[in-house]
Amino acid sequence: MKNMPCMDSCTVFYQQVNSCGKLARTGALYVRHCINCLEMDCVRLVFLMLYTFLCQLAFSSSSPHLCPKDQALALLQFKNMFIINPNAFDYHYHYCYDITNQVIQSHPRTLLWKKSTDCCSWDGVHCDETTGQVIELDLRCSQLQGKFHSNSSLFQLFTFKRLDLSFNDFTGSLISPKFGEFSSLTHLDLSTSGFTDIIPSEISHLSKLHVLHIHTFISGINKLSLGPHNLELLLKNLTQLKELHLDSVNISSSIPLNFSSYLTNLRLPYTQLRGVLPERVFHLSDLESLDLSSNPQLAVRFPTTKWNSSASLMKLHLYDVNFIGRVPESFSHLLHSYLSAHSFNNAHLPYLPTLHLSLNNATTPI
Repeated sequence: MKNMPCMDSCTVFYQQVNSCGKLARTGALYVRHCINCLEMDCVRLVFLMLYTFLCQLAFSSSSPHLCPKDQALALLQFKNMFIINPNAFDYHYHYCYDITNQVIQSHPRTLLWKKSTDCCSWDGVHCDETTGQVIELDLRCSQLQGKFHSNSSLFQLFTFKRLDLSFNDFTGSLISPKFGEFSSLTHLDLSTSGFTDIIPSEISHLSKLHVLHIHTFISGINKLSLGPHNLELLLKNLTQLKELHLDSVNISSSIPLNFSSYLTNLRLPYTQLRGVLPERVFHLSDLESLDLSSNPQLAVRFPTTKWNSSASLMKLHLYDVNFIGRVPESFSHLLHSYLSAHSFNNAHLPYLPTLHLSLNNATTPI
């Protein structure tokens, strides 16, 4: 009976003692034995259930969620709208840049996208680890060539947080207002990909944006433009912006007063800005780099009070603009400065670690 399962031994013993009329004398001892057996069985059962649960939990946490089929299909349809051309970017340059402005080699990210594989494993595609939803698409320098249509299947994916289509060849394509429907976007880069005409005001609906890059490196050629008051609309609604790059976009307006207090990098060269630069720009506490170059109708007056106490502004590009007044001593904390000298008119310049002066049309010594 020792080798019997616990509950079976209890049953056998009960039958034996009951048949012999000995239940009264020995029943108490074996009732206790049976209770102990029941407790042991319960412990085993609980342990087994707990072990099974932990195994299932470990399996579910270690197994990645697959990309939703509808999102994979939308990405494949997007891929098929373009051809891969290693020379697609040559109409601009023979190279392109990463997000740190370092030269990188282009490569066809979409080439190995296959229906038979999980789209979360595709080059340039990043998914949420919990849900499997596609949240990032990085197709920078991907040798894509073709027309970017307003009914693109890409607009079926509303889960994007980051979208980078820069340094491709969508020559002649328009920036669709549907880009403004990616309400979760924090990063949007459409730079140097051949987009033309007006940047739609719907871009200002992307209130969560931290980074907005829509520029071209072809200095002085304005293939893109902002509609009337659209710069003001952008700056008013995009209150979380940290980086705004609109190089060579035809803005043709004054710079509004409202700026995101989080701005670290502002680039508006070759944009036909006019009027007077608001002094508030120099006091943005997190601003590290400012480029307003080649806007000859823009007047710049340096602040008479000390610049922001954190001295965060380290790069200043202001060549070919009109200066008003003096350059303050607090200007000397800048590491890199690119200025136009022709409008200083005997102004005193403080010591600068690195100073580049554009001397065209200079009429007086510096």
